[in-house]
Amino acid sequence: MKIRVINSREEISGLNPKERVVHVSFPLTTSALLELAKKCPKLEGIQVPPSRLANMGGRSLILLEVLGVRIFEGSIQGYRTDRAEHITIDDGLILQRVGKLQAEGLDTGEVVAEVSKETEVSTERFS
Repeated sequence: MKIRVINSREEISGLNPKERVVHVSFPLTTSALLELAKKCPKLEGIQVPPSRLANMGGRSLILLEVLGVRIFEGSIQGYRTDRAEHITIDDGLILQRVGKLQAEGLDTGEVVAEVSKETEVSTERFS
């Protein structure tokens, strides 16, 4: 899975309209969220750092719900956008890890918690 990293509101205008998942590292206001939704109509998810998620207003969260966009917590430590504008998460490796954890006898909740911790992506906002 590819996640497009957005470091500023000015970058929204240059996004590919086909983007499905983005990581937003700047404070996401309702107006920036609307701009993002207009630019990327196929948007399915927005990843935000834990500190930004805690500060998001209720209107923004309601708007995301209405648009059918999931918001989830996650950080991208050490990522440099001057090298690439997308971060790639290898779904195959995640599925292999899930298989190993299940083989160790962990139940579904424990597997989700462990993979969430290892990938630094929270599952709290998924519905």
